[in-house]
Amino acid sequence: MKILLLCHDLTTRLRLESTWTAQGVRMLKKDSGETPDCIVIDLGRGDALQEIARLRALHPELPIIGCAASFEEAAVEAAKAAGATDFAARGFVDRRVARLLKLPG
Repeated sequence: MKILLLCHDLTTRLRLESTWTAQGVRMLKKDSGETPDCIVIDLGRGDALQEIARLRALHPELPIIGCAASFEEAAVEAAKAAGATDFAARGFVDRRVARLLKLPG
């Protein structure tokens, strides 16, 4: 599994790289050129909606998960309108992606 994670602090704070590496998941660099199995993007980014729309156009079938520190209905709806398929609060991103990609618990 390959995940493109466009969140400035999640990798370090949630130790996602080591957690997911142990489950056979590899995180991609934005410019790696590889096609991910899932994309996670921080809705707090100034360009989040544009980036979601761009990624949706490039990868029409891939799950795109928007994440934020807290649930804000307007932000979630805007992300879905841009092409996001799901939302997770930052503290639950790892679980949401694991469930989505059917990773072992």
